[in-house]
Amino acid sequence: QALPVTPSRLSPSAMGKKGKKEKSTGRPDVDKFMKTCDYFSMCEAVNLQETLPFMSSDFLDDFSAPKIAQFLMCVSQIAEWAGTDSPKDYRFKYHHPFLHPVPNFFPRGYKAEVVYVAKTIIEQKTVNRSILAKCPFIGTVADKPVHHFNGKDYGFPQDLADGSEAFLRAVDLHVTKITTAIEPGKNSNFADGLKAFKTGLVQQLKEFDQQWVEYELLYMKCWHRIHSEVFQPIGQLVDIEKRLTEAEVVGAMEQKQQLENELVLYVETLTNRLVEETASHKFPPDVIPLAEACVFYQTKCTEDWLNLCKHVLKDFMELRLLITNVDKDRMKPQYHDNTKFIRLLKQFHKSVIDAGEALEFVSKLPKILYVKTEKWMSKDLLEPEVLQMQANLHKTVPITGS
Repeated sequence: QALPVTPSRLSPSAMGKKGKKEKSTGRPDVDKFMKTCDYFSMCEAVNLQETLPFMSSDFLDDFSAPKIAQFLMCVSQIAEWAGTDSPKDYRFKYHHPFLHPVPNFFPRGYKAEVVYVAKTIIEQKTVNRSILAKCPFIGTVADKPVHHFNGKDYGFPQDLADGSEAFLRAVDLHVTKITTAIEPGKNSNFADGLKAFKTGLVQQLKEFDQQWVEYELLYMKCWHRIHSEVFQPIGQLVDIEKRLTEAEVVGAMEQKQQLENELVLYVETLTNRLVEETASHKFPPDVIPLAEACVFYQTKCTEDWLNLCKHVLKDFMELRLLITNVDKDRMKPQYHDNTKFIRLLKQFHKSVIDAGEALEFVSKLPKILYVKTEKWMSKDLLEPEVLQMQANLHKTVPITGS
């Protein structure tokens, strides 16, 4: 089905030009320029402008998406040529360090995602206002766009919701201004010279870039605030794990056990929150110190108990490795979308519950803090074995440290 063409977007001077072979102008600088990607990006932007929807008022369907993205890609190329594409370092600065995917370290250009985010915010705001009109007792909170992560609502501030409308109107205006600035030079083979053409175009591109940056920066700051709250539990896990590793390195075994208990308690709380069926099965105290004690007192334990406690240690170490690498591997803000993370939480919870009888038995023996002097189970000691076991999940766990 053919795309509807908005009459006010039509540009008669650009119609029928697609595919026309350019002739030599007799000016080497112009002839050279007309063979560059920058020139072809200008031609493509003019052609695309004819079929673009009005982003502030039209419905943006699946047919519009590739055209909007392509147009913004062309404008990005033109802006780079004109020297008006300012650095977009805020995209990296306000991208949460745990958020998947890893951001571009040298961001530039204009992303279609920003247009669609602004449109979504406007649509949510419109729906919420409709609800508010029917149910005035709801209050002003209903007028704010909302996102749901892990059972909690997170709203954008009102200034972003209002700014989204102004931003899309500005984009619509500059779509026309930029292509209108390009067409006379393009159609006349830059009769007034490339320098004069560039000077006229630069002003339009600078205005577009300024308004784009102003909105996108506000949007990125809002998302960073939301993601900082969403990832606060993960940040707490990272902090505890870091302190635990430091205690192991300096040989502070009493502090090590305290931090193991703190980390296990936080993991248990998070697991109960994310996996409801686990809430009815509570962990015993001192899970990891007791599991390590079972290995230390292995001659006093059954083979089954020993293997169950080894699996507790193995699953705990897998969780620690995931937590350690979260800033490299990244996470999605909806926790359940991180399948490995959820699997390891469930796996560790099951291991602890299954080892309950063994943990209870060794809890009656002398605490290993007062009798063990070497081969404490640390990340440095167990990491190689855990990595090996990940390739042999169904084999007996050969954990050392007795």
